[in-house]
Amino acid sequence: MSVLVFGGLGHVGSWIVHDLVKRGEKVIVLDANAGAFDRLGYNYLADLRDQFTLEQVDILDTHSLFEKMRAYDGQIDTVIFGVAVIAGPTFAKRPFRNIEINTVGMLNVIEACRIFEVPRFINLSSGAVYGNAPGGQTESGTPYMATDLYCATKIANEVLALQYGQTYGMQVRNARMMAIYGPGKLPSHMHELYQVLFGPLEGLRNQTVDAGGDQGMDWTHVRDSARGVIAIMDAEGIDGESFNISAGKVFSHRDILGHVEDIVGQPTGMSMGPGKFLNRGSPLDTSKAREVLQFEPVFADIKDGLVDYHEWLQQAC
Repeated sequence: MSVLVFGGLGHVGSWIVHDLVKRGEKVIVLDANAGAFDRLGYNYLADLRDQFTLEQVDILDTHSLFEKMRAYDGQIDTVIFGVAVIAGPTFAKRPFRNIEINTVGMLNVIEACRIFEVPRFINLSSGAVYGNAPGGQTESGTPYMATDLYCATKIANEVLALQYGQTYGMQVRNARMMAIYGPGKLPSHMHELYQVLFGPLEGLRNQTVDAGGDQGMDWTHVRDSARGVIAIMDAEGIDGESFNISAGKVFSHRDILGHVEDIVGQPTGMSMGPGKFLNRGSPLDTSKAREVLQFEPVFADIKDGLVDYHEWLQQAC
């Protein structure tokens, strides 16, 4: 049997694919960017390319999506849904399109899973479901709170996926992740806060973001995020449950700037205005993931994660 990863060429998805293939799983990747694989710079997947199946699909094209799924009918025991337009200031500029990708896309995929009787569905969600609730949010004690449209899509996806699970007997699980950084993404291709925080590791200099200087977030290394998702997939007896997958700590944005300058060994000229860049509370409470999944982040110290990110960028750029 195989694991099918929608968005397997995304940031987290690519590392999920990497780790599953490395442990010997049969993996099928359906991604809109499949045709551009050679240009994505995923050196960690390039050596494994002949060990997983890669197909191009648009999750909003239901006919093509169903035809792709039909081709693997009876061969899939888990679908991991990782397609999303990420949070940021530009999300609200194309609201219908972005909501359609995030939520209608998820519905298209989970409906295909129902029809083709795929037993297990892992939804890559976000700590954004808690909105700006104070840090220490727990899966059972902190209610949903939408503080922007991105939050609303993640809440909608969780509720709909869980209802599919209850109605049709599917094994649905949610992975709530937070503020992901690390190998696989060039800072120059990301939003302005990401560029200011991590861009000097790539060679960017002298940039400014208007807000975020008074904020800290639960920044989590992408490989830890992928490990957490796989732990959710592997666990028994957790159907219908959600798990916070993150570093479980707040990292000040100004401290990150200082750590990055230490790594590159020179002033970077990066600056941030006051206030918050995203209206989020941090950190997530990860005690449930530690106790149930035995999940512990490898890069619990962000300085170690930044060094790892810098090393990858030196090879990728």
